[in-house]
Amino acid sequence: MKPIRNFDLATLRSFVQIADAGSMTRAASRLNMTQSAISMQIKRLETSLEQSLFDRSVQKLLPNAAGEQLLHFARQLLALNDEAWGRMTAPEYEVEIRLGVPSDIINPHIPQVLANFSRDFPKAQIKLTTNPTIYLKEQFAEGQQDIILTTEREPGGGKVISRQALLWTGSENGCVWKKRPLPIAFTKGCIFRTTAIEALEKAQIDWVDVVVSDDDIAKQAMVSAGLCVGTQLEQTQCPGQKHIVHQGQLPELPYFSIALYHQNLPNNHLALSLAAYLERAFA
Repeated sequence: MKPIRNFDLATLRSFVQIADAGSMTRAASRLNMTQSAISMQIKRLETSLEQSLFDRSVQKLLPNAAGEQLLHFARQLLALNDEAWGRMTAPEYEVEIRLGVPSDIINPHIPQVLANFSRDFPKAQIKLTTNPTIYLKEQFAEGQQDIILTTEREPGGGKVISRQALLWTGSENGCVWKKRPLPIAFTKGCIFRTTAIEALEKAQIDWVDVVVSDDDIAKQAMVSAGLCVGTQLEQTQCPGQKHIVHQGQLPELPYFSIALYHQNLPNNHLALSLAAYLERAFA
């Protein structure tokens, strides 16, 4: 039976740094090592694998085909190692994290993110607020939220973690989208409302509001009942609704970004961890 060999993570970390820096000297400096020590690590790694990992015929040290293959696995192994080490050694802070999310992007990702985060950090308390983007940004600016997600055409800050098309939605078996004037449903303050109305008016399609409410549930009920149309980002979900295949009978809508904002709180490490969970979920 062929013996099982194990990679040395410290050597893999050096290998990745060399690949990124293009130089053993720069990689050694980043890792606070001597060049001879890092060179010896790579020599042992290449000897154990019985193949060269770098193209040494050029001035910059670049991975060859074998090196590129190992680099792919090395990044995954190091990322898993760092995540496991962080979770096993992180203190269990008893803190409250204030999270704000527009209700129309809750599904499908937010429930799973909250479940995973609660599993990994059971002492952390998340306070979830749902509001339209415009209100969440006001709360964030006033320090009332630690983290918010927003839906914006062109975010004026934060980090874009997803970009999705805005699509017309209706009931699963309905055809109300063919009516004129077109009945539409948006909650007060919904950032998609202005965009949808501008598109309808540009296409010279008459429309009428049939929902006047701050409650997203009212809008969803009307759309699911087949009494009007709404809009959703392409990756979001709402029971009883589907994206309308209108074949050009409704105007195309633009792309929107989902942006993540978090307060710069150096002592609130768990808020930064939750931000990372959100970013991975929407990536």
